[in-house]
Amino acid sequence: MEKLAILRMFAGFPLFGLLLPDISTFIVGRFQDISPFHIYIECFLFLFIIACTLGIAYIRKLGDRPGSQLQ
Repeated sequence: MEKLAILRMFAGFPLFGLLLPDISTFIVGRFQDISPFHIYIECFLFLFIIACTLGIAYIRKLGDRPGSQLQ
């Protein structure tokens, strides 16, 4: 679970690195000025972070059961 949390954290760095300039471009310019490739990468990273979060929640849920051998 710790590796999954670290993976989620390091997936967030490039997401925020892409979101900040794209948001400023959107505020100052037009939506067409944002690269479609950036949007695809941001969506993929966002879905990846959601999948990691759900995986962590599932592992914690399994660990909370009585008699569980997950530590």
